[in-house]
Amino acid sequence: MFDMNKIGKKISSLRKQSGLTQMELADRLGISFQAVSNWERGNTMPDISKLPELAEIFGCSMEEILGDERKAKIVQDLAVGQTPVDVKAEDLADIAPIVSDEQFKQTYEQAETNGMEMDFETLMSIVPYLDDDVLGDLIKNFSKYGFTIKQACSIAPYLNDDVLDEMANSIVTEGTSVKDISELAPYISEETLSKLAEKYLSKGISVYELTHIAPYMDSEDISKLVAQYVAETGDISRLDELAPYMDDDDITKIAADYIKNGGKIDDVISSVAPYVDMNELFKLFYKK
Repeated sequence: MFDMNKIGKKISSLRKQSGLTQMELADRLGISFQAVSNWERGNTMPDISKLPELAEIFGCSMEEILGDERKAKIVQDLAVGQTPVDVKAEDLADIAPIVSDEQFKQTYEQAETNGMEMDFETLMSIVPYLDDDVLGDLIKNFSKYGFTIKQACSIAPYLNDDVLDEMANSIVTEGTSVKDISELAPYISEETLSKLAEKYLSKGISVYELTHIAPYMDSEDISKLVAQYVAETGDISRLDELAPYMDDDDITKIAADYIKNGGKIDDVISSVAPYVDMNELFKLFYKK
């Protein structure tokens, strides 16, 4: 990464050598003096469009300002509208804060063409500076290396719903458990969570394993999955674990269907009595 403190001190030194105040330099660049102050204190970096202007005002090269010949060449190319050809992953991390999204995208695509590989640490240093579209493309390309749950959780706050849902789907296909995916559940849409739950159930797990992600699911979807599971297995032994995330009327209906199909009312009482209309169930029971 660029050393912003070092660059800031260099800008301050060159400004003073040029006999300019922060206000005078700001006026020549068409920016606020606060921006110049932030550069010199190492809080921010000059935008790429301002670096050639700074070099011209100070009568120096961009390499002298940035302190790195290689990175200065990359910035110079971008500043004049050219796409750098010899770019490494760490270079992308350096330029991300100071280039436009389009400039970054062009540079990244060229680097990918040249066989560049990026580790997750470098990716995380870049994501705060990118818009949704560019970040989405970057994540899709990086996905070929595979994300761990921990990595997905780290990057999730920066992703839009579409990209995040796609990432979640790819992680589930790699054999993670419902408990594993629970860490990512707060970031995933209810629709995608329900689809993931269906995938897990199709693999033969108990519906009651969904307790790990139930707080983030739609209650109606949970009820449908539970109703289907109970109808197929006759198992309501752990219904109380999901009941807090379901509508009471849905629980009562599931319990009623269970009794209609030969289940014992005692099983319902021991499992979900606080959540159901017991009067309705007793009426049903005595009709039998």
